[in-house]
Amino acid sequence: MKKYFVVADVHSFYNEMVAALAEKGYDREDPEHILVSLGDLFDRGESPLECLRFINSIPSERKILIRGNHEDLLQECLARECFFDRDISNGTADTVYNLAGERADSLLMRNPRLLFAVVRDDPEVKKYFSELRDYAEIGDYIFVHGWLPARENAPDHDWHLGSWREARWFNGMEKWRQGDRPEGKTVICGHYHTSWGHSVLEKKGDEFGESADFSPFIAEGIIAIDACTAYSHIVNCYVLVI
Repeated sequence: MKKYFVVADVHSFYNEMVAALAEKGYDREDPEHILVSLGDLFDRGESPLECLRFINSIPSERKILIRGNHEDLLQECLARECFFDRDISNGTADTVYNLAGERADSLLMRNPRLLFAVVRDDPEVKKYFSELRDYAEIGDYIFVHGWLPARENAPDHDWHLGSWREARWFNGMEKWRQGDRPEGKTVICGHYHTSWGHSVLEKKGDEFGESADFSPFIAEGIIAIDACTAYSHIVNCYVLVI
């Protein structure tokens, strides 16, 4: 049986990610250990390059990489070759500069478009994006970023065929509360801070502040693990044995 070590919304907090994995016993060299990232690997933190290199160092057969909305935002930014206000507020601009390294300022001065091209064409960046997927379904578990696509917007109401781009922005806990659940499956998701579920759905503590609980939100059919790392400096790691 394999062990799946699931993290989400690391947001460039490399030290917090590796510490969470180590605490749960993850061994990058163990062929029975599978790392699952539920997206939003970049932006907001200070170590996107370290996160990228770590993820890329894991053999493809021992990892599952789910695309998050911040992966969409980064690719959009690199394709348009300029920064919008949202790129600055979301941390995407900082990610681009960091991935470009010491060359960033000189590239921007020579030709602003070069900065984006260098990052977009970097082999490490291309490798990461080539391995992303919208979801993974293993046994009774479905790994996603936000939630499943809305069935009313999918052909034949089949969530597999819906708009994943839209679904990456969903608050999975709210969708679960509304009864939007695949029968017989447990959805493991990120994207939205688990303190919302504990506070709003369980009536325990506040969303933020001293009483906020950023531990995984677990109920029948859902495991939500986004710890709002940029605020809490916590990365949740949930372990499945399948």
